[in-house]
Amino acid sequence: MLKKEEKVVGLQTRKKIAFGGALLLVFIVMSLLLSSKTTRQVAAGVSQTTFLPLVSNGVPAQCRFGVNVIQNPANVEIAKLNLGWYLNYNANKSSLLASSTVFVPVIRLTQTGPNAEDFTYSPSGQALLDVITANPGADWLIGNEPDRADFQDDMEPHVYAAAYAELYYIIKTADSTARIFAGTIVQPTPIRLEYLDLVLDSYSQQNGGADMPVDGWSIHNFILNEVSCDYDPGNCWGAEIPPGIDADFGEILSIDDNDNMVLFKQRIENFRQWMADRGYAGLPLTVSEYGILMPDYLGFDDARVNAFMNETFDYMLTATDPVLGDPNDGHRLVQTWSWFSTGAVGDVYNGYLFEGAPNQYPWKLSPMGQNYANYTKNLTPEIDLYASAFSSEISLTAPTTVDLTAQVANSGTNIFGRDFYVQFYNGNPQAGGSPLGSAQPVSLKGCGHNEAVTVTWNNVPNGSYQLYVVVDQMNQIFESNEANNITSIQITVNN
Repeated sequence: MLKKEEKVVGLQTRKKIAFGGALLLVFIVMSLLLSSKTTRQVAAGVSQTTFLPLVSNGVPAQCRFGVNVIQNPANVEIAKLNLGWYLNYNANKSSLLASSTVFVPVIRLTQTGPNAEDFTYSPSGQALLDVITANPGADWLIGNEPDRADFQDDMEPHVYAAAYAELYYIIKTADSTARIFAGTIVQPTPIRLEYLDLVLDSYSQQNGGADMPVDGWSIHNFILNEVSCDYDPGNCWGAEIPPGIDADFGEILSIDDNDNMVLFKQRIENFRQWMADRGYAGLPLTVSEYGILMPDYLGFDDARVNAFMNETFDYMLTATDPVLGDPNDGHRLVQTWSWFSTGAVGDVYNGYLFEGAPNQYPWKLSPMGQNYANYTKNLTPEIDLYASAFSSEISLTAPTTVDLTAQVANSGTNIFGRDFYVQFYNGNPQAGGSPLGSAQPVSLKGCGHNEAVTVTWNNVPNGSYQLYVVVDQMNQIFESNEANNITSIQITVNN
């Protein structure tokens, strides 16, 4: 039986690895067990340009589907996966892939001492500012498995909170359109939600009682054992205990649980409830790494891995909740996800999407890669535009002004934004309603991306009004759902 210091195959001392999310989690087990266009007619009979969802070479561009680790795209047939995005556990100035695949930068963290200010991150300084400039509007993941003791980013909660605060300010100052995702824990189990609670508490204490600002949350969703090696060195494979948590064990699982769909679903739903309970209801959630790590000889053959892959895809594409889900994405529980891994780091772990001999490229799709490619190529591309929220603010004194705000969202699957117009009305636009202001242009990617659109109505007489907002007012976009483009609210002015 190997000691804790000998977890990594072939190494005599512990070593942090810069890639792989949960790559090292199962080394314990490994050590132990070896744009197209057309036209259509609008209601008034005027021919308008209609933009169809983006399809490249006949394959839909799917913003929800990603992968982990692409070292050299020339070494793998990456286009066959029909990816929407990928991450490489780093933050580079430019993507390795074509612009049709989105690069998600990850800032790596290191704790250097016991105090909140004892941390470094990479990239930093001017290098970080250069990456921000090169990736406007990017989704940023702050840290990679900070809850993983001894491996990955390994940060105590109070240190992660301080690092997050600093990086949030730097990125948002340089690019206000960037979205900052917190967390990226190994798996959303109770003991790791306790870790995140300590992060939130620490942030508040360090910032005058303020809540931690978050644009979205990132989790990994592996299904792994949680036992301290100090408590039970013979059964501490998996995720161990988060730093800063005084416990001997969390969830004790078997290797056979690695594809347990009941646990997979339950953890996502529990995390969504955790978000809601702490004031983050409805924000985007990305499962930025997951898959099957256990090898074939432990019973996880290609067919079993593919069955798990398909079940997770089916679930995350369709799982919704009207209270816990993202209202900008059809109330889906998960907006995006990334499968581990392409296999470009070798096939030590299961779930690899490509296979081949070392230094003999390009590698071909593995049976799992073929399954991934078949699943994505058969999905129908979608655009679904609507107002996820519509509100008013009425001045308290005459002459009365009414500020109207519509949160316009796209719950479709397209990667690139499509231009369309949003128009406000006093009265039903299909029954002679009057426009309020001019039609405003908007461009939105899918997967829940959204934008606030506003108009001010001046000198409003006292009375009751039914106000409307029409999304895609010129009927330019071919949508999967055309029935949700009109939303209304009633207001009363009495000044």
